[in-house]
Amino acid sequence: MARPTIKSDVVVEEVINRLSVGETLTAICADDHLPSIRSFQMWCAADIELDDQVHRARIRGTLIQADEAVDAQRAVIAGKTGVDPKCVQAVVTAANNMGHQANARLTKIDNRYKDKQQVEHVGPAIVGWEQGEDQEETKGQPLH
Repeated sequence: MARPTIKSDVVVEEVINRLSVGETLTAICADDHLPSIRSFQMWCAADIELDDQVHRARIRGTLIQADEAVDAQRAVIAGKTGVDPKCVQAVVTAANNMGHQANARLTKIDNRYKDKQQVEHVGPAIVGWEQGEDQEETKGQPLH
Protein backbone atom coordinates (compact mmCIF):
# COMPACT_ATOMS: atom_id res chain seq x y z
CA MET A 1 0.00 0.00 0.00
CA ALA A 2 1.38 3.41 -0.95
CA ARG A 3 1.83 6.06 1.72
CA PRO A 4 -0.84 8.76 1.71
CA THR A 5 0.27 12.07 0.25
CA ILE A 6 -3.16 13.69 0.13
CA LYS A 7 -4.31 14.99 3.49
CA SER A 8 -7.33 13.23 5.01
CA ASP A 9 -9.11 13.87 8.30
CA VAL A 10 -8.60 10.27 9.44
CA VAL A 11 -4.83 10.40 8.96
CA VAL A 12 -4.49 13.85 10.52
CA GLU A 13 -6.56 12.78 13.54
CA GLU A 14 -4.39 9.71 14.11
CA VAL A 15 -1.17 11.72 13.93
CA ILE A 16 -2.48 14.41 16.30
CA ASN A 17 -3.81 11.84 18.77
CA ARG A 18 -0.52 10.00 18.83
CA LEU A 19 1.49 13.22 19.21
CA SER A 20 -0.79 14.21 22.11
CA VAL A 21 0.14 11.11 24.09
CA GLY A 22 3.87 11.63 23.71
CA GLU A 23 4.77 9.64 20.61
CA THR A 24 7.36 11.27 18.39
CA LEU A 25 6.59 12.35 14.86
CA THR A 26 9.44 10.19 13.57
CA ALA A 27 7.92 7.08 15.17
CA ILE A 28 4.42 7.96 13.96
CA CYS A 29 5.46 8.60 10.37
CA ALA A 30 7.46 5.35 10.32
CA ASP A 31 4.14 3.48 10.05
CA ASP A 32 3.48 2.44 6.46
CA HIS A 33 -0.14 3.59 6.49
CA LEU A 34 0.84 7.17 7.39
CA PRO A 35 2.55 9.88 5.33
CA SER A 36 6.29 10.40 5.41
CA ILE A 37 7.56 13.14 7.70
CA ARG A 38 8.25 15.36 4.69
CA SER A 39 4.69 14.94 3.36
CA PHE A 40 3.25 15.71 6.79
CA GLN A 41 5.45 18.79 7.13
CA MET A 42 4.24 19.99 3.75
CA TRP A 43 0.62 19.58 4.91
CA CYS A 44 1.41 21.68 8.00
CA ALA A 45 3.19 24.35 5.97
CA ALA A 46 0.18 24.66 3.68
CA ASP A 47 -2.42 24.68 6.49
CA ILE A 48 -1.82 27.07 9.39
CA GLU A 49 -4.71 25.58 11.39
CA LEU A 50 -3.23 22.08 11.10
CA ASP A 51 0.19 23.45 12.01
CA ASP A 52 -1.31 25.01 15.16
CA GLN A 53 -3.10 21.75 16.08
CA VAL A 54 0.16 19.83 15.68
CA HIS A 55 2.01 22.40 17.78
CA ARG A 56 -0.52 22.11 20.63
CA ALA A 57 -0.48 18.29 20.37
CA ARG A 58 3.31 18.26 20.66
CA ILE A 59 3.12 20.41 23.79
CA ARG A 60 0.63 17.97 25.36
CA GLY A 61 2.81 15.04 24.33
CA THR A 62 5.93 16.64 25.75
CA LEU A 63 4.16 17.18 29.07
CA ILE A 64 3.29 13.48 29.11
CA GLN A 65 6.92 12.59 28.40
CA ALA A 66 7.96 14.76 31.36
CA ASP A 67 5.39 12.98 33.55
CA GLU A 68 6.73 9.59 32.41
CA ALA A 69 10.22 10.68 33.45
CA VAL A 70 8.92 11.62 36.92
CA ASP A 71 7.08 8.28 37.17
CA ALA A 72 10.31 6.44 36.34
CA GLN A 73 12.22 8.43 38.95
CA ARG A 74 9.57 7.73 41.59
CA ALA A 75 9.67 4.01 40.74
CA VAL A 76 13.43 4.03 41.40
CA ILE A 77 12.92 5.80 44.73
CA ALA A 78 10.21 3.31 45.72
CA GLY A 79 12.33 0.36 44.59
CA LYS A 80 9.69 -0.70 42.06
CA THR A 81 11.59 -0.54 38.78
CA GLY A 82 11.39 -4.25 38.06
CA VAL A 83 14.94 -4.16 36.70
CA ASP A 84 18.14 -5.72 37.90
CA PRO A 85 19.63 -3.52 40.66
CA LYS A 86 22.76 -3.17 38.52
CA CYS A 87 20.62 -1.31 35.95
CA VAL A 88 18.95 1.12 38.36
CA GLN A 89 21.52 3.85 37.71
CA ALA A 90 20.81 3.57 33.98
CA VAL A 91 17.08 3.97 34.68
CA VAL A 92 17.77 7.07 36.80
CA THR A 93 20.02 8.56 34.14
CA ALA A 94 17.54 7.86 31.36
CA ALA A 95 14.65 9.33 33.38
CA ASN A 96 16.67 12.45 34.20
CA ASN A 97 17.61 12.87 30.54
CA MET A 98 13.99 12.42 29.44
CA GLY A 99 12.84 15.07 31.91
CA HIS A 100 15.55 17.53 30.85
CA GLN A 101 14.82 16.97 27.17
CA ALA A 102 11.10 17.50 27.72
CA ASN A 103 11.71 20.74 29.60
CA ALA A 104 14.18 21.94 26.99
CA ARG A 105 11.66 21.28 24.21
CA LEU A 106 8.96 23.12 26.12
CA THR A 107 11.12 26.22 26.47
CA LYS A 108 11.70 26.21 22.72
CA ILE A 109 8.13 25.53 21.59
CA ASP A 110 6.05 27.39 24.13
CA ASN A 111 6.91 30.73 25.74
CA ARG A 112 4.92 29.86 28.86
CA TYR A 113 7.77 27.65 30.02
CA LYS A 114 10.67 30.02 29.38
CA ASP A 115 12.44 31.71 32.24
CA LYS A 116 10.99 35.17 32.62
CA GLN A 117 12.81 38.22 33.86
CA GLN A 118 11.26 41.48 34.85
CA VAL A 119 13.25 44.58 35.66
CA GLU A 120 11.63 47.37 37.65
CA HIS A 121 13.19 50.76 38.17
CA VAL A 122 12.15 52.49 41.38
CA GLY A 123 13.23 55.89 42.53
CA PRO A 124 15.23 58.39 40.55
CA ALA A 125 17.65 57.06 37.99
CA ILE A 126 21.15 58.50 37.94
CA VAL A 127 22.14 59.16 34.38
CA GLY A 128 25.35 61.09 34.93
CA TRP A 129 27.34 63.19 37.35
CA GLU A 130 28.01 66.91 37.59
CA GLN A 131 31.53 67.70 38.67
CA GLY A 132 31.91 70.04 41.63
CA GLU A 133 33.70 73.34 41.29
CA ASP A 134 37.02 71.91 42.38
CA GLN A 135 36.70 69.11 39.76
CA GLU A 136 37.69 66.35 42.16
CA GLU A 137 37.01 62.90 40.77
CA THR A 138 34.84 61.62 43.61
CA LYS A 139 32.65 64.67 44.22
CA GLY A 140 29.50 65.26 42.28
CA GLN A 141 25.76 65.41 42.38
CA PRO A 142 23.41 63.07 40.56
CA LEU A 143 21.58 64.51 37.58
CA HIS A 144 17.79 64.12 37.66
